[in-house]
Amino acid sequence: MEKRRILAAAMMAVCATATLVAAVPAQAKTMDWDACSRGSVCLYGDTYGRGRYSNAPGPERANVGSHINDLTSSIWNRTDKNICFYEHTNFGGTSLIGVPAHGWVDNVGSFANDKISSYSEHLSTSPPCRWHQ
Repeated sequence: MEKRRILAAAMMAVCATATLVAAVPAQAKTMDWDACSRGSVCLYGDTYGRGRYSNAPGPERANVGSHINDLTSSIWNRTDKNICFYEHTNFGGTSLIGVPAHGWVDNVGSFANDKISSYSEHLSTSPPCRWHQ
C-alpha cells in the first residue's frame, strides 16, 4: 500500500514537471513576435514567428541577407506600407507574397516558403503582387 502512494506521488510530480516544461515554448513564441519593432519588417525562419529571425527598418530591402535568405516561413510587416516579397535579390524573379501594412503571416505557404530574398513597398504602378488573405 505504501509503495502505491509513493509511486502515485512520483507520477504526479513527473506530470507537474512535464506541464511546466511544455509551457516554456509558448512563452518563447510570444517573445519572438514581440521582438519586431514598429516601422520594421520582420522575417522568421519558422511558422508563427519562431526560429531564425531578422528585422530591418523601412519597407524596402534589396537583399534580406544570408542569415534569412531563402529561409523565411512567417512575416510581420510593422510598417505603414503594403509590401511585396520577391524570389531573388533586387526585387527580381517571381512576386511570392504580399503583406499589407501592419499585417502578418503565420505561414507563408508552400509557394513562398524558404524562397524570399528581397522585398519592397507595393505601389499602384507596381506589377501585381500575390496578396496573403
